[in-house]
Amino acid sequence: MTSRRAATTRLDPGHHSIDRAMPRERDGQWLLDWSIRLHDGRLVKKRSQGATKGQVRQRAKVTAKELLATGGGAWKTTSSLGDYLEQVSRPAIENAKLRPNTQTRYLLALGQLAGDCKAHSHADSLREHSIGSGTRFRALEACLKEVAKLHGTESARQARSVLSKYVLQQLNRDELIQGSPLAGMSIDLTSAKPAARKRGGQALTKSEYSAVLDFLLGLDPAEGQTKPSRGRWSLADRIAKRRNAVELTLLQATTGLRVSEANSLTWAHVETGDDGTLHLGVTAENSKTHRARQVPVLDARVAERLLTRQNSAASSSAYVIGSPADQTIVWNRDNCQKSTTALYLELSEALDIALLKTARTHLWRATLNSLLLDQVSEVVRAAFFGHDTAINRAAYTDLADTSSMVTAARRLRAV
Repeated sequence: MTSRRAATTRLDPGHHSIDRAMPRERDGQWLLDWSIRLHDGRLVKKRSQGATKGQVRQRAKVTAKELLATGGGAWKTTSSLGDYLEQVSRPAIENAKLRPNTQTRYLLALGQLAGDCKAHSHADSLREHSIGSGTRFRALEACLKEVAKLHGTESARQARSVLSKYVLQQLNRDELIQGSPLAGMSIDLTSAKPAARKRGGQALTKSEYSAVLDFLLGLDPAEGQTKPSRGRWSLADRIAKRRNAVELTLLQATTGLRVSEANSLTWAHVETGDDGTLHLGVTAENSKTHRARQVPVLDARVAERLLTRQNSAASSSAYVIGSPADQTIVWNRDNCQKSTTALYLELSEALDIALLKTARTHLWRATLNSLLLDQVSEVVRAAFFGHDTAINRAAYTDLADTSSMVTAARRLRAV
């Protein structure tokens, strides 16, 4: 019996030769050599195998469908979605033109989608899914709801934004999905998780503020520091870290700069005005509100302290408050937070100021805003802090201390 030869008619884009190719048996397995022309015109030759003729054709058709769906790329719908998040989505975020803080938040959200969380177990994360199963609406919905339950509503909303832009859009570009499964779909991301208590709006009194400045200006960063018994950090590193925490706090307390703005300052942004006032230039790129502004240091003692620090700077491109070990490198956000938190707790105990146990760097914006409440117009104060008057009034004005009203009333009675 003469075996039939498969037809050699040219395949059109999107078509394959599986139905006309002839399986052959070898060593108890059936083999099928077939071709498929992708939508872009490329011809791909494949070989499938199975226990029977029917099985080998079925497997070949599954592969053909996959090739047409993915364009023959390295990723398939059967590939791990967790691997895709790491190898495609993460680099997309890292290479995007984002502010450092925004990039950090987006990477955190991506980690929550993947279940990379030390505090919780994420049963509905996308990591264990294939691309095909993980991009179904119900899988995405379950993942986002779990993020809301474990991390709060705002985290879940940010996770949805990251999912849409850096996961689903990338999958579309790789022709692994068509459109977005989330488009037009509402998901209830409300959570029973209590919202984090806002720290803004609470301020120190004038006497407390003065006490903090005096205490910090009189503090010797080397006092109480001992050489580590082990590890790679030296005594000099410990002193430099404490000095950083002290001088960052002084800088913020006398300028109201956000911690991200303060840590992004280089000496090239520092200049002395004609009247001798030290000014710090916050660029639009480093400002949270994208508004460039010049901020004066409101205490001459702190200005002098900063100028002394400048004398030891390697260059004008070095950071005003850089890494303790290398001032040409940005101070790590987590290390900065740990160091300043320890200092605030120390201040709270030494000066008996309860607010410093919980309040952090936004405290200085509220304090300066409130102390200047009856001396500087709201428009000027808002510009100084880099936001509008509505935000200034709602988030950075502490009206719990009415002593200024009492003082004003006494002045009226004295007239």
